[in-house]
Amino acid sequence: MALEDLETRRGGDPDRDDSDEVLMARYVEGDTKAFEALFQRYEQRAYAFFLKRTGARHRAEDLYQELFLRIHRSRDRYDPSRPFSPWLFQIAHNLLVDDSRRAFRGHEVSIEGHEAGSRRSDREAEIAAIEEAAHLIASLSPEERYVVLSTRLEGIGHAELAGRLGKSEGAVKKMASRAVRRLRDKQLTEDLLAPSR
Repeated sequence: MALEDLETRRGGDPDRDDSDEVLMARYVEGDTKAFEALFQRYEQRAYAFFLKRTGARHRAEDLYQELFLRIHRSRDRYDPSRPFSPWLFQIAHNLLVDDSRRAFRGHEVSIEGHEAGSRRSDREAEIAAIEEAAHLIASLSPEERYVVLSTRLEGIGHAELAGRLGKSEGAVKKMASRAVRRLRDKQLTEDLLAPSR
């Protein structure tokens, strides 16, 4: 009896123990079950990511479905030597930026009311903040970006990340702390150098 048959009879999932990176590499090779396993692992986190940032269930649902469609379309560009999770959440972040821009462009401005102008400036500020965050995160090294996105967006603990990266928990904590400090310093520097309005 094959191992896969044995796992199925036990009610187990043969993909359960595969890493995200292995599953994505298998999907790139044409294994659709590997993509289904990734979808099951990330669907709740992806939906929660979009819901938290949009505050609208219908938008979050649309965005998380679009996310998996983009992953499917980008599968040939995935580098299996890099962690899957930050790649997925970078796509999610880019999708959120694109959606915010589309919403901003599609927003009608009322000539009569100041309230519409106020909503527009709030939306402009939101888009600017998202773009600024993307710029700051892009300034980190790939490993620092992975640690920051994993701890801040996904809520993964330092101990688990240490295991994934083959480092001590203390080293991962130090890397996260340094990366966050660099982001804050860079933000402060950019704020100081920004032209006065």
